[in-house]
Amino acid sequence: MLLSLILGMALVDAPLEPLVDEIVVTARQPNTPIEDSPASIEAFGSEELAKPGEFMASDLSRLSPGLTYKSTFGSSAPQFFIRGIGSNDVNPSANPGVAVYLNDVLLASPLGQNLATFDLSGAQILKGPQGTLFGRNATGGAIVFRTNRPGDAASATAAVGVGSFGLRTLEAAADTGTFNGARARFAGFARRSDGYTKNTATGGSLNGLEVYGGRATVLVDGPGGWTGEVLADYAVDRSSMTAHEGLGLFAPEGLAGNPPRFVPCAVARASAGACVNALGYKYTTNPYSEAFDRPGREDLDAGGVSVTIAHSGQINIQSITAYRTAKRAVREDSDASPLSLVALDFDNDDQSFTQEVLVRGSGSRLDWRAGVFALDEQLKTRNRFEVLGTVRAAGAPFIDDPQFFVFGPFRLLQSYRLKTQSVAAFADADWAASPALTLTAGVRLTQERSEFTTETRFDEVTANPILSPRRGGERSDTATSWRLAARYALGSKRSIYANVSRGFKSAGFNGGALFATDSIGPVAPEVVTAYEVGAKWQATDRVELETAGYVYDYTSLQVFTLRAAPPPTRQVLDSANASISGLDLRAKARLPAGVTATASVAYLDAAFTDFIDANGVSRSGNRLTAAPEFSGIAALAWRGKITSQWTAAAEIRAKYRSRVFFDNTNDPLLSSGASTLVDVSVSLEHPPSGLQADISVRNLTDESVIADALNLGQYGFIQRTYAPPRAVYLTVRKRL
Repeated sequence: MLLSLILGMALVDAPLEPLVDEIVVTARQPNTPIEDSPASIEAFGSEELAKPGEFMASDLSRLSPGLTYKSTFGSSAPQFFIRGIGSNDVNPSANPGVAVYLNDVLLASPLGQNLATFDLSGAQILKGPQGTLFGRNATGGAIVFRTNRPGDAASATAAVGVGSFGLRTLEAAADTGTFNGARARFAGFARRSDGYTKNTATGGSLNGLEVYGGRATVLVDGPGGWTGEVLADYAVDRSSMTAHEGLGLFAPEGLAGNPPRFVPCAVARASAGACVNALGYKYTTNPYSEAFDRPGREDLDAGGVSVTIAHSGQINIQSITAYRTAKRAVREDSDASPLSLVALDFDNDDQSFTQEVLVRGSGSRLDWRAGVFALDEQLKTRNRFEVLGTVRAAGAPFIDDPQFFVFGPFRLLQSYRLKTQSVAAFADADWAASPALTLTAGVRLTQERSEFTTETRFDEVTANPILSPRRGGERSDTATSWRLAARYALGSKRSIYANVSRGFKSAGFNGGALFATDSIGPVAPEVVTAYEVGAKWQATDRVELETAGYVYDYTSLQVFTLRAAPPPTRQVLDSANASISGLDLRAKARLPAGVTATASVAYLDAAFTDFIDANGVSRSGNRLTAAPEFSGIAALAWRGKITSQWTAAAEIRAKYRSRVFFDNTNDPLLSSGASTLVDVSVSLEHPPSGLQADISVRNLTDESVIADALNLGQYGFIQRTYAPPRAVYLTVRKRL
């Protein structure tokens, strides 16, 4: 029916048009047409990123079959995975396997990576190990967001929006025009909503938004080919804490017995919501309705400033100096119940300084790039854990003994610091061996050093407050990473390529080490050797195809594990080996009447080959975290005129994802089954006046999809986070 509507909207006959969209890979130096890049890259334009409902960096996962996102928290510490590589560590001390950039600046801390998206010109997903072109090492790949740059003429736009669950949005941007070689752009946004989850304990709503921020960019054209750019951005997030759904794991008849016993439920019974947590509470089966006794919140302040100085000439030089900060305060009702079973407070402060210098040049047959990169990052964390608060309120005392305290209510206070320093030098070159054959070689030398200190104390009145004395560790790693590639042109916008590359991620420390017997690490560095072959093929002026097949040898990957032995919630980092292989396919066709059809499919075989976890259980053969076997996106879009002055556009997009597991045990209760999310959007524009109205429906079929799950089984429940239900968004935009 919707397809008929899209085709029927072509009221003015539209001739067949060629696929003239010219996508440029701005993450490479110099900028390269995407069809000339010997690698697998996905690119998205400003229109796709500006649709109503596209609010955060994590929303990019809805547009790409190869990008998976999970997060126990809503606005901070996202966990991105590309082709099964990322980081499943929930602690902000984790070094992400996927690097995120705002323009040319690395967002080093996971706390600041789920940036609010507004006023963007595009985004790109670079698949496979990165590091010989720019930035820091990344074993999985990189996500690069590009902001709109100041225009030559003065202009302004404003947009207001409304949506489901009381959503209100406001965005504005303005260009000053050019004055004495300088021009500036200012952009800001505000978003607020009531939330889509009901708190039956208070009658209020949860999962609401309260986010606002801004960005300023100043460009200066100097003499002799010199330019300067200053970009400053800051965003404040006061959204409510992500409301988790609890899933009970103990049989209610066991706790009702005399004496009470903790009897585990069978998987099918637990899945049906028939079981209880350790205090006997039975959760609802509605993922968007729970009873929380504690108002949760997630305060995040993130931003920074960067200064870029560049010179264009026979040799191009670019210097990028950046400072970033991210501060987070989380107050979480972890047990998602009216009883106080587990409550967590996280306070994190991350500051990073990066300096990068890039030099490039071109000859008749050789394009070369070289650079140096330096990072200095400091993370300070203070975490508070409260367990069995309801038992305390009933009169049970804290057991003042470091061996037996876990049998009563207790409060712990953990603090740790992580300092990371990284320096690297890299070079990369393309050589035109013949008019059709281009060979590429790149190498990177990296040295990274980390220092970690941690301490855990009882947050109790006790003569012996120290549970885990202050201790520390340090680690220095030196690594060589590289890439080799060959591209053969078979005609205009038709090519095949092959590449092999090695990626490196430095050693990690265990930010979840609460107890004296917990290892703080370090865990060995990750190494990925990736082999890829592919083809980029414009079959006609209206049909283009792209395919890539790959095999990864993945060694010493850093795996986050919850240890079953008491005390509860003992977090460790393990080291494992894995094998990854897969196939990506993408096709795009421009059809008659202004219709464009797009289909992307990703097949992924990602499994541990050698892994015995901290509980002594072999996980070899299990699938990697957040690595669906199949995923795909199919879309139909139409654009055309409906009168001489009005244009319209419509799109329907469906994303399928097979089952994903959220930890290495492959427990079905810690997974999300196969799902299909359907989004629909319609746009109406009046170019002469600069007026545009957009309406989007996300999750049209109102499917309940688990976005993440965390095993707190020793407290008798699993913490599950759900993606939002169906929502409708309307935005009206005006050029002023």
